[in-house]
Amino acid sequence: MRMDILSTNFSGGELSPRLYGRPDLAKYADSLKQARDVVVMQHGGVRGRPGTDYLGEVKDSSKLTRLVPFVRDQDNAYVIEMGDGYARFWKEGALLGAIYEIATPYTTATIFNVDFTQGADTMFLALGTLPIYRLRRFSDTRWVIEPAPFDPAPFDAIGRRQATAITLGAVSGSTTATAAAAAFLASDVGRTIQHNGGEATITGFTSTTQVNVTVTSTFGSVTLTASEWVLTASPQTTCTPTDKDPVGKSTTLTLAADGWRSDDVGHYVTLTGGLLKITGYTSATQVSARIESALTSTTAAEADAWTLESAVWNAQDGYPASATLHQQRLVTGGSSRFPQTIWGSRAGLYSDFTKGVLDDDSYSFELSSDEVNPVQFLSSNRDLVVLTYGGEWILSGGIEKPITPTNVRATPQAKVGSAKVRPEQIDDDLYYAQRGLSALRTLGYAIEVGGYRSGEASTFSEHLVSGGVEQISYQQSPERVQWVQKTDGTYLAVTVSREQAVRAFTLCTPAAGGVVESMATIPEGGEDKTYMIVRRTINGMTKRYVERMNWDGYQDCRVTKTPGSATVTGLGHLAGVTVSAVADGVDLGNFTVTAGGEITLPRSAATVTVGARFTPLIRLLPPEFGTGMGAAAGKRVMTGQTKVLFKDTIGCNVNGQPLAFREFGEDVLDSAVTAFSGWKDISDFGWSVDAGEVEISQPQSYPWTVLAVVRRVSANPG
Repeated sequence: MRMDILSTNFSGGELSPRLYGRPDLAKYADSLKQARDVVVMQHGGVRGRPGTDYLGEVKDSSKLTRLVPFVRDQDNAYVIEMGDGYARFWKEGALLGAIYEIATPYTTATIFNVDFTQGADTMFLALGTLPIYRLRRFSDTRWVIEPAPFDPAPFDAIGRRQATAITLGAVSGSTTATAAAAAFLASDVGRTIQHNGGEATITGFTSTTQVNVTVTSTFGSVTLTASEWVLTASPQTTCTPTDKDPVGKSTTLTLAADGWRSDDVGHYVTLTGGLLKITGYTSATQVSARIESALTSTTAAEADAWTLESAVWNAQDGYPASATLHQQRLVTGGSSRFPQTIWGSRAGLYSDFTKGVLDDDSYSFELSSDEVNPVQFLSSNRDLVVLTYGGEWILSGGIEKPITPTNVRATPQAKVGSAKVRPEQIDDDLYYAQRGLSALRTLGYAIEVGGYRSGEASTFSEHLVSGGVEQISYQQSPERVQWVQKTDGTYLAVTVSREQAVRAFTLCTPAAGGVVESMATIPEGGEDKTYMIVRRTINGMTKRYVERMNWDGYQDCRVTKTPGSATVTGLGHLAGVTVSAVADGVDLGNFTVTAGGEITLPRSAATVTVGARFTPLIRLLPPEFGTGMGAAAGKRVMTGQTKVLFKDTIGCNVNGQPLAFREFGEDVLDSAVTAFSGWKDISDFGWSVDAGEVEISQPQSYPWTVLAVVRRVSANPG
């Protein structure tokens, strides 16, 4: 039985070994057994991955460093080099200034946990253990980072923490609570004390250092650490204002029992439908306050009918771990004490979280679930996407309506969970790492179901993702590729095109033992450019380089030199590394860079590109076809004449056999090879169980694109 098998596209990428026995799958015919250092194009063909250009060394190669994109517009796009306590700025492949740098509050241990969101020249940076910071760009060499000036930050009736320890008479039952310093007031009777799961209601006031309590949930110890126990709710007494309006007027708030503390200044009071900010402390029963929104009356409010509210973001309770801009609001979430709460600023006012009931007032919502699932990331899509440790949620205001303080719908979409890897939006789909880092998933709006659909993007290539995901960066042009940095320092090229139904995974490995530690993509010069931090060992020393992908380059960590002679200098960043050299368009082979940063070519050259060599490679799956006596799988197969359709290709090996791409003639070996497009024939490969597994590779530092393969195969029924 003999047939011509045409592989017209490779849009399935590298197929998981778990699916080798599934030639019945439609995706099998479009997939590859192996795809290394290649990128599948959305049209279906495959090309060698881009090489990288060497740009420079990070500030301190001994420490981890991260890259963060900052895009003002196409002409003002930057990559931030974020290291241990500093930030430097790259633009169009070079560091700004000589060398411009600012100090930051982020350390080596925290830089990869920082989430960010940007609008125009301002970026907000969120890290759960620090306040949200604001990074502003004024020019290429003037950047300012500072705590975001929220006025006010979100506030609520969260109780208070006291900077003094408490000793309980017993961990359960009716007992006493004795403070090491003044901590209690008369109106604390009725409030509760909470600490590490233990809870007690205050039933009697003896003095500022001692109260009677009834334990309702057993404490783990009789000692409650200072600043770690919480006095919940608000003072349990009546509160009477002297004025109800107008907004901005100063008024007096009087309690029937001691309840005010001097550090209540700056806190807020909600009372008879209005809001006031405490501006001055007079006594434990009287404070002055400014009316922020008008009250309905000056009638005394009973206990629990008014609230004393303070900032929910603080050093003890934590700060938001994620932030995004959605519907003209700064939206944040994921603090340590309120891990499932989402806060949105006032519309159009990112620094104002004043509470209210108007549509443009700020809002806060808590996701209701049967387990604690901290918010990992927030993302602005058609709706607000909330990725938590235990599941995926959508927050919306209803059909074509924005989220407001009185209008929100929180809808769970799946119970899979997200890892702490910043997601990436591609068209209508949000790509994110599944909890446990074992899969790459998507969450996107599907018109056919009128809602969102969650799915595993890496099902057919799960073996490539299993090593763990560190970072995701999307490059839209010149190829639509999602770069997925893996834990082991390799990276995936995931070609994504919803229109062409393409989602193809391939594996890329930095040449010469490089390890990718961070990625960031920005627009530059009419297309997207992906920057990388690559850790390399150079002459026994650890170096971390900033490198930039180059689709017209076919070496890693490469530089271009114009020596005008046979000696190429200025290669110190590759000292001791075996490199390839392409001189005046001709690959002259491998050379080892000396400790002094030189190589010597066999002839002089006007222009030379020098970099570490990598070998793009694809291996086709055995074809499946009917033999007249059942399936071909497992039978001895001979691959006869094989044809490969190339585009703009110079040089290629098929099953280790070089193909001729040069016509010989006088002085031809000293001139650049012309790129070839068209069909090339390869001779028979012989009989074998796996003869259909044609391997096509590019061992030279030249361009290489494969569009299709035709295999003439014969199966031996025996």
